Amino acid sequence: MTLPPTPPAPAPAGNEALRKRVLSAIVLVPVALAVEVLGWPWFDLMVALGAAVVAWEWSRVCCGRQGGLGLILMAVVAIAPLLVAPLGLWALLVPPLGLLVALYRVDADRRRPLWIGAGSLYIGLPAIALVWIRLDAGWQTVLWLFLVVWTTDIAAYVFGRSIGGPKLWRRVSPNKTWAGFLGGIFTAALVAALTGYAMGTVALPWVALLALGLGIVSQGGDLFESAFKRRFRVKDSSGLIPGHGGLMDRADGLIAATPVLALAVFLSEGGIETW
Repeated sequence: MTLPPTPPAPAPAGNEALRKRVLSAIVLVPVALAVEVLGWPWFDLMVALGAAVVAWEWSRVCCGRQGGLGLILMAVVAIAPLLVAPLGLWALLVPPLGLLVALYRVDADRRRPLWIGAGSLYIGLPAIALVWIRLDAGWQTVLWLFLVVWTTDIAAYVFGRSIGGPKLWRRVSPNKTWAGFLGGIFTAALVAALTGYAMGTVALPWVALLALGLGIVSQGGDLFESAFKRRFRVKDSSGLIPGHGGLMDRADGLIAATPVLALAVFLSEGGIETW
């Protein structure tokens, strides 16, 4: 009697999640880069759409079926980046309107309106900053920012998984380690310097130092988003991206780092190619 062949062992859950993350990145990253190079109006529209999605996820996490305030948040953060081209940095006045609306509703609506108001600033200001960087400093600077944030995230994951060791902040994010944190920011600084050199940057030490700071801010944004979800006992902001969770779960580092780079561009009056 011939026994049936033994079925293969199922792939570990961690490997399956990693496979989904890689496949999602293969699909999404080329689209984001192509639109980033095309510029206005496609890049502005992509940022506006992304901001609206993150706003939906934000209101979903903190308020559930929040009704009108959630729709106001989505409208404010989607409209704000579209106003950068005609208004410039005056568009920064738009997100606080969402906060003012939430403050006005604080007595009439008990569904955590202050969190909705905070979301208008958390999402709206980085969206405006990202569009402004593209307009003022060019697509190369935005590409450089993407590489810094992505490298920080990927290197932190690789170093954290391969080395392990002491936890960075166990109560907020149990899987993050100091090895991942340090590996992420120093790898990002190296990649940023090499990218800057390829783009003709002269001030490479400044570029590497800025990338080091952006890597730290990026991981801080990751921790903030983890604390935000833990505050409301939610694992993922949504399930839109297979293997990643929601868009906010993937864009948290970019959301934190973008205003810092915008300030650096504003103070230096130039982008990556002029540094």
